[in-house]
Amino acid sequence: MTEKWNEGERDWSFVKDPRQAIAAWESRTGHTLPDGYRRFMLAFNGGRVYPRIFRYNVPLKRYPSVEPVTVVNPFYSWDSAERYWRGEVYRRGTPPDMIFIGCDPGGLQILMSVRAEDYGQIFCWVHSTNMWGTDGNDQLWHQAASFENFLDTLFDEPDGSDYKNWCRPGYDKLAKLLVF
Repeated sequence: MTEKWNEGERDWSFVKDPRQAIAAWESRTGHTLPDGYRRFMLAFNGGRVYPRIFRYNVPLKRYPSVEPVTVVNPFYSWDSAERYWRGEVYRRGTPPDMIFIGCDPGGLQILMSVRAEDYGQIFCWVHSTNMWGTDGNDQLWHQAASFENFLDTLFDEPDGSDYKNWCRPGYDKLAKLLVF
């Protein structure tokens, strides 16, 4: 028997088209996705972008590191975003009316609001399974005014070190310009 691993990753055929699932979610919840994020999801359905470094606004005492810098790794597929929305990951700890759009390697979650008062804005959240609003699980940190604005803040180091970490031999032919 010949084993096949990640069949389809030689092209983009392995990426599911989220169009119907997004429409069903919008119909079911009464929310609509912000236009920029919708276009990104329809073009790429999440993934690993470059550049991907960003400065986060969570206080270092809540999310410690040498400096408040991390990477988006990855932006979630729509299937994953829906799992978070339904509370399958953090259960009652999930902040309400927030779409989980990605994370960093340490689990810092990147969220997008679908609330009327800050619709489309991007926030960071230090994940917790404590019920939302209790036991220190009651705060989001504003990150950007929109998905496009968040993408505009992504950068690489002057020495290109993030590109060296992001780029994988053999996958270079899968890279697409981040145009949507």
